[in-house]
Amino acid sequence: MYTSLKVLFIVTLASLAVGTQITVKNQCGADVHIGQLKNGESQPNTQVVAQGSQYTYDLPADWQGRFWGRSDCDGNSCSAIAGAADPASLAEITFKGHGGYDYYDLSFVDGFNLPIKMYPVNGNKDSDDYYRCGAPACGNIPYCPDEMKVYGNNGNVVGCKSACSAFGTDEMCCAGAHNTPDTCGPNEYSNAVKAACSDPYSYAYDDTASTFMCQAETYEIVFCP
Repeated sequence: MYTSLKVLFIVTLASLAVGTQITVKNQCGADVHIGQLKNGESQPNTQVVAQGSQYTYDLPADWQGRFWGRSDCDGNSCSAIAGAADPASLAEITFKGHGGYDYYDLSFVDGFNLPIKMYPVNGNKDSDDYYRCGAPACGNIPYCPDEMKVYGNNGNVVGCKSACSAFGTDEMCCAGAHNTPDTCGPNEYSNAVKAACSDPYSYAYDDTASTFMCQAETYEIVFCP
C-alpha cells in the first residue's frame, strides 16, 4: 500500500511538472527587449535577447498570455506593456484550451512595430486546415499613416498605433454600442493592415481569419523572420 501511494505521488508530481516552452528568436539587426505578460497580471517580465540569439521560457501547461518585442527603445519604454500608447506586434497563446488544443495568434489590434512569426514545433497536425498547426507571420509590417506613427526619443518611428488608439471612437475600438461582432466590423485602417499581412488580428473580432490551433509542447516566436 505504501509503495503504491509513493508511486502515485511521484507520478502526480511528474505530471504537474510537465509544461510547455516558448522559444523567442531574435533575427533583427539589434538586440530586442522581449516583454512577457501572463493574462490577469499587470507587471510584465522583460528579457533582453541579443541579436542573432534566442531565449526559452518554461511555462506551466495551462499558461495564457502574450509576448512582444522592442528593438528601438530606452529606459522605461523598453519594459512598457504593449498597448495603445506603446504599440507592439503581439504573439498570444492559450495552452490547453477547449478540447485540449493550444490556441494562438498574432495581433495588431493595438498596433504593431516589428515583423513577427509564430509556429508550433512538431505540432500534431491532424487536418489540412490552414489554421491547424499553421505558422502565422508578418514578414513586412504594414504601411503606417502619419497620424498613427509613434516616435521615440531619438526621433525615429518606433511603432504604429491602431485606429482605436489613434482616434479613440467606440466604432474603431469595438466599444459601447459597437462591442459585438455584429456591430463592429473592419474599417479602412484594419482592412489596410489585413491586406498587407493576412494572418494577424487586424481588429477585435477578426477571429475567423486569425486564430490558430494545435497540440505541441514547444512554440517558437521569431522577430524579424
